[in-house]
Amino acid sequence: MKNLRSKTQKGFTRTNSKRSLGGFTIIEILIVLAIAGLILTIVFIAVPQLQRNTRDSQRQNMAGRLSSELNTYSSNNQGVFPFNGAGGTWAACTSLAASQGCNDWYSRYINGNVNIKEPKTGNDVTLNMSTSTTLPAWAAGNVYISVGNKCSGENIAAGGGGGANSKQYALLIALERTSTYYCIDNG
Repeated sequence: MKNLRSKTQKGFTRTNSKRSLGGFTIIEILIVLAIAGLILTIVFIAVPQLQRNTRDSQRQNMAGRLSSELNTYSSNNQGVFPFNGAGGTWAACTSLAASQGCNDWYSRYINGNVNIKEPKTGNDVTLNMSTSTTLPAWAAGNVYISVGNKCSGENIAAGGGGGANSKQYALLIALERTSTYYCIDNG
C-alpha cells in the first residue's frame, strides 16, 4: 500500500511515496529453514532411541515381575521353585517335563497375571531354563532362567547354588541392543 503525503517546500508541492515493507528477506527465511531442519533432525534421531529405551524398560519391568512370580510360587510350594530338576541345556519352559513345575508356574502364576509379550512385536516371550551359564544365541525379549547361578553385571556367573535343585537363580532378559541383557537374581 502506498502512503502518499503532500508537502509544500519553497513554493511547490511534492508527493513522497514511501512503501512500508513488512516481509522477510531471503537470508531470514533461510535461517528459519535451517533451524527447523536442525530441530527435525534432532527429533528423528532422538525418537527411535527413546522408543528403544522405553521397550527395554518394559523388558526390565517384566523380568522383575517374573522374578517376583518365581518367589511367590516358591512360597506357595514349600520352598520349591518351578525349575527344580532343570537340566544342563537350555529348554523352553513349555517343553520341560511337567514334574519340573514350569508349566504349572506358567499357567497359574504368569498366564494372565504378568504380561509377558515382547514389547516390540507383541509376540509371546520364550521362557528358557537351564543350569548352564552359557546362553544360546541372543534374541530380543527372550527370558533365560539360569538355575543355581547368580548375576555378574548383565551376565551369568556361576553361583555354586547346588545345580538343578538349587534355590538360587539368575533371570536374564535380552534387551533390544544386540547382545545386551538385563540380569536379576534372588540372592
